[in-house]
Amino acid sequence: MLKAVIVDNEKLVLDLLKWQLEETEKIKIVGEFTKPSIALKEIPFIQPDVVFLDIEMPGMNGIELGTKLLEINNKTDIVFVTAYDQYAIDAFKLNAIHYILKPADKESINETVQRILHNKSNFRDSVSSKRTRIELLGDIKILINEEEIRIKWTTVKVEELFSILMIYRNIGLEKWKIIELLWPQAIWEKGEQNLYSTIYRLKKIMNDEGIDATIENVKSRYFLHLNDISCDIDELDSIINKNLLTSDSMTTELQKVLTLYKGDLFGDRLYTWSEEIRDSYRTKINQYQKGYRGYGSEQKVFIP
Repeated sequence: MLKAVIVDNEKLVLDLLKWQLEETEKIKIVGEFTKPSIALKEIPFIQPDVVFLDIEMPGMNGIELGTKLLEINNKTDIVFVTAYDQYAIDAFKLNAIHYILKPADKESINETVQRILHNKSNFRDSVSSKRTRIELLGDIKILINEEEIRIKWTTVKVEELFSILMIYRNIGLEKWKIIELLWPQAIWEKGEQNLYSTIYRLKKIMNDEGIDATIENVKSRYFLHLNDISCDIDELDSIINKNLLTSDSMTTELQKVLTLYKGDLFGDRLYTWSEEIRDSYRTKINQYQKGYRGYGSEQKVFIP
């Protein structure tokens, strides 16, 4: 189901369009705004699949708002809703996926929804051809089709937030805890503001670099979802947890472990909150190596 936001200064018109879209059972409205200025601030955090914009609005019209939204995220689909056909040319110049004339009828709504679904399907096909891998052992690396991409982290806190979300992605982490880890001295309001802006920057980096991962906020608990992205610590944990040292393939498994373990978690980034986690990985490797040697192997292996 597609996530959508509607922006229209007329509440009754907004409510009608919401009902029409949700009636298709392919659209879920995740945001409604009657003021374009507020929509511009909030939409980047919501990250909808599509935004339905009324063109004629006071202060900032839909064309202006759509332009600014595409500057933030050029993969956002824009659909204009207008009573004036003259705006169609401007809409398509802005790469809007479609426009709907008021009053919208069922046929135009369905046609627009099908266009959006087709557009998203083509994008997913493009993304699925990429093989993305994240490495956290020895250094933080992101590889696409086995080629490392040099991430330009806008601030050190953006990179640290990425590290936090990677470690806690399966269980999530509460908003207050993230703020405590990243800005322990900040007052709550400032810490919350810092978090929102840092999350926005991280989302933008992942979007710009074509990293198919999403950040989800569930009741003030943040999760990072890796969509078909492999990760070295997942592979390492999987091998160690299988405890294959009694099998005939223990030498092969040990070599896999030592190949994956290229060094300490996060390399030379000595995050205070990660000390115990980093040490736990060293302990796991030591125990695995001792177990291997306990079977009488003469092979000498060393931890980086």
